[in-house]
Amino acid sequence: MKTKLIALLILATSLQAHERITLGPKGGRLIAIDSPTTPNAEFKVTKDNRFQIGFLDKNRKPLPVGERKLTITAGERSNSNKLTTEIKDDVILTEVAPTGNDYHVIMQLREPGVTKGKTFRLHYNLSKCPECKNPEWLCACGSKESGKNIKPPASLEGLWAEINQHTKELREGVAEKAYEAIDEVTEAFPVLATALPGKTDPSRKAESSKLVDELKISLAGIRAAFAARQPAEATLHLEAVEKILSTLKALYPPDVANAKLKK
Repeated sequence: MKTKLIALLILATSLQAHERITLGPKGGRLIAIDSPTTPNAEFKVTKDNRFQIGFLDKNRKPLPVGERKLTITAGERSNSNKLTTEIKDDVILTEVAPTGNDYHVIMQLREPGVTKGKTFRLHYNLSKCPECKNPEWLCACGSKESGKNIKPPASLEGLWAEINQHTKELREGVAEKAYEAIDEVTEAFPVLATALPGKTDPSRKAESSKLVDELKISLAGIRAAFAARQPAEATLHLEAVEKILSTLKALYPPDVANAKLKK
């Protein structure tokens, strides 16, 4: 029993260390906000150990703080506190970060003219990643083989298994408004789809290529809708993805086109 517990702890640590994150233009961690006018925040820690939060538009370009208000609560569960803040050089700076190596930073954004605040958070874990040596909250090792860096499987069956898994994640992400998950899936999916024609029977390669091009256009539509924090607009693009995939699968043996990842 003890051996199993140790194995589970090692696995949990490994998974956490390889969580996919996206870095912002200033090298901080990008956090999605459910707001079309303030879709992203970039979280950093300054040299004097203060939290720094800047806002970014849908293209991840800096936004002025303006009339936006940000409430930040942080610290270990038994001793979390609201942090004092100031605006400097169009970013929000807190007082010195609370002591502790593993806690959550909870942020609530209030935008001008909007009555309901938008809450977003970050797991502030200072444990060092053994690979990149960054603290876990800023470890981007999980991005090495995900998103646009994904490696398509060598076999056609393996490729379809990945495509089917990403289709499932796409559906779930759209339904749940999972902005960060959609960001990863819509980067990885086109890479996987692009590999299909090269593994297709020559007599059907041209048709496969045409459908893959159409598929990538619809995936780009989903990505753009989510980047603008307008997930409802992604529904029609998702329907198009499903329709194109159905036609694409008909070009391959059913057992290959419906393959699933092996557990």
